[in-house]
Amino acid sequence: AAYAAYQSALWNGNMIASYNSGIVKFGEANREYLRGSMDISFDTMIYLESLKELPQLADDVERMMSAEMRHAIKWADTNYRMKTAPEKMAEMASLQQQLENKWDEFESLEGKDADQERIMKEITELEGKVSYQTFLESPNYTQAKRMKGESITREAEKKMEEGARANQIGDTFTLVVVFFTVSLFFAGISSGLKKENIRLGMLGISAFIFLLSVVRMLLLPFA
Repeated sequence: AAYAAYQSALWNGNMIASYNSGIVKFGEANREYLRGSMDISFDTMIYLESLKELPQLADDVERMMSAEMRHAIKWADTNYRMKTAPEKMAEMASLQQQLENKWDEFESLEGKDADQERIMKEITELEGKVSYQTFLESPNYTQAKRMKGESITREAEKKMEEGARANQIGDTFTLVVVFFTVSLFFAGISSGLKKENIRLGMLGISAFIFLLSVVRMLLLPFA
């Protein structure tokens, strides 16, 4: 009974250690998630700054940069996209080159409204064929920023599972202690009984419970 109580105490200690380790790892995972979010915010700001180099977007980006960061991310993630994807990468490259040429031509015709209007129509048609995918739309990009946090989270969950298992084993050892105590109780009662058949019956019950307790304890893992 004393040894079972000792094992129960050891497993309870293992439980506390595992839970504490899991909590610490959850904290580390949260820090990694936060670091990933900060990286995304930083990348978004750099991305938006790069868009300011495009004359056709400079004014919109300048206005947006003065807003809160969440508005910037929302704008970049929801509004700056064109849905129709070309079938081949070569076609995409060709269309982008045509767009650049058209914008150069558009700027060279400054002051000629009719010609600029014609070029703008051609630009609009080309942009309808191009699919822009920002890094925020890429599942691989987002997953890469969350990967380390998710890995640590899995480690934390494993520690929590180990703690739960240690708690269960410790509780089972405590139950074994109770059974040993019950066995001792029946053995103690039998010593004060005068009738031999009743005394033997009590001793039999005590021995049966004792043997069951020993078998149950031996089937448990020891700390």
